[in-house]
Amino acid sequence: MEKTPSIYVALSCRECFGKTALCIGLSLIFKENGLKVGYFKPLGWGDFTYKGVKTDEDAALMKETLGLKENVQTITPILLNYHYLEKLSLMDRKVLLETIEENYRKISEDKDIVLVEALHEVCRGGFMNLSVPEIARELGSRILLVSSAQRDYMVDEILFEKTRIVESGIGFLGLVMNNVSVAAMDRVRRLYIPILERSEVRTWGVIPETPEMSSPTGLEVKEQLRAEVLTREDRLEDVLVENYLVGAMTPDSALRYFRAAPRKAVITGGDRPDICLVALETDTSLLILTGNLRPSPVVLNRARERGVPVLLVPYDTYTTVNMLRDITGKIKFGDLKRIRLAKELIAKNVDWQGMLKELGIW
Repeated sequence: MEKTPSIYVALSCRECFGKTALCIGLSLIFKENGLKVGYFKPLGWGDFTYKGVKTDEDAALMKETLGLKENVQTITPILLNYHYLEKLSLMDRKVLLETIEENYRKISEDKDIVLVEALHEVCRGGFMNLSVPEIARELGSRILLVSSAQRDYMVDEILFEKTRIVESGIGFLGLVMNNVSVAAMDRVRRLYIPILERSEVRTWGVIPETPEMSSPTGLEVKEQLRAEVLTREDRLEDVLVENYLVGAMTPDSALRYFRAAPRKAVITGGDRPDICLVALETDTSLLILTGNLRPSPVVLNRARERGVPVLLVPYDTYTTVNMLRDITGKIKFGDLKRIRLAKELIAKNVDWQGMLKELGIW
């Protein structure tokens, strides 16, 4: 029996992001064009509760977004935590692979196409021979890489992964570049894409940087820091944070510094009302006060007037900055705004019709 065509979406490197947004966008577009679409995430994080069941948040998100009939245990059959080596080490690879294949068969029944989402980048699960290429071989999937890095080493990483995939006899579909900044766009189109194409890496789309997708909201920052909200909690979901600035200078210096950075979070101590008030006179999304030092009523009143949420954390400034280093915007369960935007961006910037033709569906 011929297998259902499937695209296995994985990140090209650890710091890249955008695979869930791509899966959502492509799935909705395919469905809108009359295709029966399935979604499968063989390995997932078991840190989300959906209708009383522990599961991967992406599994719940895609089930609701696509109206999938399969339960979340079928959509993501193997749940891990962030210290997953112990759990997988105690399990039999053959049993794990059989579990993946059995649930995938249920997912792919009566479907025209299945989107398979990786845990993260291509290598994850490799120590148990359950990396993306190894699972893709069993499912008959073609691998599509997503890259959001815009440095020259990205080209080397993509070509290395492509060579490894192809030499293993696994189908390689190509690449989508995500979150490409205005500054990098010319170099990506003029240099990166031609180099990749000479090595037979098809770039199906270049998605421009969009703060509403890539920048975290105030609520996501608050959750990452487990912060106490001192004022304007009602605004946390509305504000975006594009920059993080540390306020540890004189007010005059701070004013010049703050004016140069829009949509920022200013990280400072609650014992620096001068810095807080200067920050509130510029385009500031959040005030993050460190060391559990509560600010004066003057600062809180001004923040309320300006509609700026104020967060209080127990950490020092260095720890706070490190905790925020890798945070990006993420499509979460129920995030209708980002779901809609993901579909729009992919419809506009990705050659999804070409993908379907390549897969023999159109």
